[in-house]
Formats: sequence, C-alpha cells, structure tokens
Amino acid sequence: MALDKKNILLVDGLHRSGLAVAAALKDAGDFTIDVACTHRGFFDTARRYAYFRLIDRVDFTGVSFSDRTFPDRILDIAARRNTDIILPTGSSAIPISLIKPKLESLCTVLVEDYEKLLLFHDKSLTLGMVRDLDIPHPATWLPENREEAETLADEISYPVVIKARKSTAAEGVWYAKDKSELIRLYNKATNWKKNGDGMIRDSSKPMIQEYISGELHDVAAFCIKGDMKLGLTQKRLMTTPLSGGMGIVNVTTKNEQLLHYAEKIIDRVQWNGVMLMDFIIDNRSGVPKLLEVNPRFWGTTWLTIKAGYNYPLYLVQNADGLKIDYPSDYEAGLYCRWPIRELYTIFDKPVSVKVALDRFGGFISRFKLKKCIYQLS
Repeated sequence: MALDKKNILLVDGLHRSGLAVAAALKDAGDFTIDVACTHRGFFDTARRYAYFRLIDRVDFTGVSFSDRTFPDRILDIAARRNTDIILPTGSSAIPISLIKPKLESLCTVLVEDYEKLLLFHDKSLTLGMVRDLDIPHPATWLPENREEAETLADEISYPVVIKARKSTAAEGVWYAKDKSELIRLYNKATNWKKNGDGMIRDSSKPMIQEYISGELHDVAAFCIKGDMKLGLTQKRLMTTPLSGGMGIVNVTTKNEQLLHYAEKIIDRVQWNGVMLMDFIIDNRSGVPKLLEVNPRFWGTTWLTIKAGYNYPLYLVQNADGLKIDYPSDYEAGLYCRWPIRELYTIFDKPVSVKVALDRFGGFISRFKLKKCIYQLS
C-alpha cells in the first residue's frame, strides 16, 4: 500500500540534518515539505533558495525554542499549513517533544515523549542508565558545586573533560590539563551562555570525565517500540573541532559490538524513532566506551540514507500504519564529506604553515576517494 500525499512540517529543517530529511522524503514520495525556522538569518534565507526543489514553503517563528510563545507559533504554522506530520530535526526535537501533547491535537508528531528524550539529552541521566546496563563508559564525576569540584581536583588524574549536562552539536565541552585549569574552566562552564535556556543548554552543574584518546564511532539506529529494526555504524575520520565534535568526514563500517550495546539501550527505554549513539575506542585497551546519545536526527543523516537506510521514510510509513520494506543491509565503506566545513576547520585556529599545508594536502587527497558523497549545505 502506497503512502497518501502528506504535508510534512520539518522544524529547524534548513540545517544539515533537516535538508537530508527533506531530500530523502522528496525522493521517496508525494510529500509537501514545509519548514519552520526560528529566525530569518542570512544563511537560512540562502538555503531556502538554494534548496527550493526540496522545500515547498518556509515559515519563520521569529522566536527561539525557549520563548514562551514558541508553542503557539508552531501550532499556528501547523494549522495554516494543514500539517499532517511534524518531524523535528536537530535540537528542535527537544522543544517539540515538550509540546507534543498540544501538537497531537492537530497532527502526528514524530518524536519520542519528552520524559524519554530527556534521559539522553541530560548526559548525567544517560550515565546512570549505561552503568546499570554494564556498558563501558569514561570515568565520570558529578560535582554539585564549586567546592566539590575543588575537592575532586586533588583526587583525579589529568587530562579531563568538562561537559555541560545538556548541550548540542559539540557545544559545552572544555579540556583541562591540571588542577588549576580544571577549577578555572569549571567556573567558566557554570556561566556558559548564562547556563543557556535550561531546556537545550544547561551547564549549571557540569560533569567531569576522564579524557580518552581514540577513534570516534557512531551507531545510527531506527527503532519501533524498543526493537532496533536497523542499525548502521560509522567512523568519524575528521571532526569539527579537530579535538572532537561532530563528524565532517565519515565512513560507514560494520561493528557488531557497538550494535549490541545500542540494542541494550534501546530495549531498556523502549525507544521509538531514531537516535545516534557516540562511542570512542579507547587507545589504551581497545574497549569501546559510550560518550553520549543523541535522540534525534544527526548531522550525517545523509550518509545513513545514501548507504541504504531511509530512516525518514520509515518513520512516516510506520506512523501511517504501513508495512515497511526494510533493506537487508547497507553499504559499508561509503564516505561522506562536508568540504566547506573541512576548510573552515583546517584554518579555524592559528597554525604553522607546515601544519596548514599538511592539512590542506589531506583535504585535496580525499577527493580521490572512489565511494564518497558530498554535503554542500
């Protein structure tokens, strides 16, 4: 049975993951793709016109996710556009899940309930879960205030990582190489962006974790009622920033151990929808350790789709009660690059001429990759 024509509203849909979702849905069915964005910035406007074949209509809410009028703005857009399905991308999954009960009076909302989503958006809650599931993770401390952090600073080994408990897109991360730097950065973290809005960003009680050197890997999963129907693993070959963050050069892999850990997490919370789990392979032991879980579409969604797993389409099909024709496998060894961001990252901080030339040489040599897709958004 084919899908009926649908009006789909992508919230925050002009960003990298949103454009990937729009492209996947446009290629797969007769959908009208509407987008809601918070502000009419230069790049939002530019993307609107650059990707006009993917996006039918754009509405700008004019307020941030945390503004008290945001729910009413989204409700108004959904009503005016006769929206059938709301699908949040990126960090918009958090505020949309919070107002999901209101939105469901108008349409289907393809995001998990806020109570479940918060288990992963708040890294301290994730940590408690993975400890219970016996999944390896970095040693972590949760000081409640500066005094506890100063006491802890005398007892732990360095370097360490300081993380906001709630953040997105590699924000809210600091590195300390000794006690004095830990205390200084802990104080800085507690005032980061004035602690954000409390919903998407909150560093009022930052976490402290051991620093682990190793390869970054991800599991991109599609789930229905706690059953991981599909899972894809990938390796981050280059991140922004280079010290660790979102992947800008990635390759699909096959890592059964990471998929096993992912299944345990998904089963525990009975997750419905998509999520990305971030792991690091500890150089000291070779053990994969869970860093965090992103309960929403991710920056490399386009790689997942092009490798053979059209998660956005499966979400819509499942919501419509249709039988999903799952692929038997995905393509491993497929690379994905974001070349504009690569260049930005290479020259982001002052570096020597030699280092800059070496990095630029790597940038050029990656154009020789035979199985590679590109993100130009």
